[in-house]
Amino acid sequence: MLVCVALAPAGEWAPEAWVIVARTAALAGVGLAALVAVRLGGAVGGVAAAVAVIVTPGYVALAAAGTSEGLLLALGLGAILAWRSERPRLALGLLAACALVRVEAWPFAAVAAVVHARRTPGDRTALMAAALVVPACWFVPEWLGSGEPLRSGVRARIPNPGQPALAEVPALASLAGASALVPLLVVVGTAGLALGRDRRPAAGLALLGLAWTTLVAAMSQAGFSGEARYALPGVAILGVAAGVGAARLVAWRPRVALPVIVLAAVAGMVPWAVSLPDLARRLDHQARLIADLDRAVTLAGGRAAVLRCGRPAVGPLRGPLMAYALRVPKRVVRFETAPPGVVFVSRLTPRAPALPVTAATRGGDLVRAGTWRVRSSCPTPSRDIRLP
Repeated sequence: MLVCVALAPAGEWAPEAWVIVARTAALAGVGLAALVAVRLGGAVGGVAAAVAVIVTPGYVALAAAGTSEGLLLALGLGAILAWRSERPRLALGLLAACALVRVEAWPFAAVAAVVHARRTPGDRTALMAAALVVPACWFVPEWLGSGEPLRSGVRARIPNPGQPALAEVPALASLAGASALVPLLVVVGTAGLALGRDRRPAAGLALLGLAWTTLVAAMSQAGFSGEARYALPGVAILGVAAGVGAARLVAWRPRVALPVIVLAAVAGMVPWAVSLPDLARRLDHQARLIADLDRAVTLAGGRAAVLRCGRPAVGPLRGPLMAYALRVPKRVVRFETAPPGVVFVSRLTPRAPALPVTAATRGGDLVRAGTWRVRSSCPTPSRDIRLP
């Protein structure tokens, strides 16, 4: 939210600026993963860790879509590097930033703060201030915006269909989803963590990754969604530890271990590379959804006519996009199609069904604007306009 506020003066370019920030952070996450592994396992460990992060299912796709997972990973790995370089204040600052991205980071930031407070009593006042500022940044803006300081937490406990929180045992379903993210390279590399003299740093990284995924699973048991992307940072950190383990395997038995590790890396890279064209098509489709929506609103009579007809309806996961295009709060946009109102129909991905279903407004005006079909139960000035 703080980054988006800073980007707000960019106007219509602000969304593009955020995507640049998110993708740059994801690239930084890969680079920092390599750097952490190089410090612990040399060049081989750095390469293996970078590959492990890249091929982790969902990492590239989420980064390309502009989500915050890459930013979270970069901040977390930066904190690890700073802590190991005996720069605890920088590490704690980065952990505070992690805590502003995900509440899952709160316990880890708290533990680091307690350790530092015991070592450096002079910083306790600053740490106590941070312990107040981080929750305030989460709850006060929500309270000012919606009138309910805990609204985000309540919404987070309303999972979408198919999420682990709806399973019979949500924690097990969440762990199963997280395990599906683990590449073969990570499985092979983890076997090498028992090798070498100083095993504690790499083992600590592995435990940190496991602790993160376990926390996500525990939260799903408490009613939060527990979906795999929330566990992805933990899996990526486990991949960094596995990179170090891969380096130790190569140092121990190079003739056997190196071919096995290369094959494991290739086994992850092949499906990843095969998925890139489909990812490009989905991103292109979603970009066209954004570009076409302004034309769709214009053909429906313009912003004023759409809002005058009633609350506009749109398919799931397109509410923020619709609200942004109409410059209205998201609560104005609905997902039901009962009249009166203008219904904006589209496919979320090229192969997804067209939603929402518009039977309720059958017989109303229909216009087409690229990837959108607009049906209205109210007469509009654009009723006779059709777009090829």
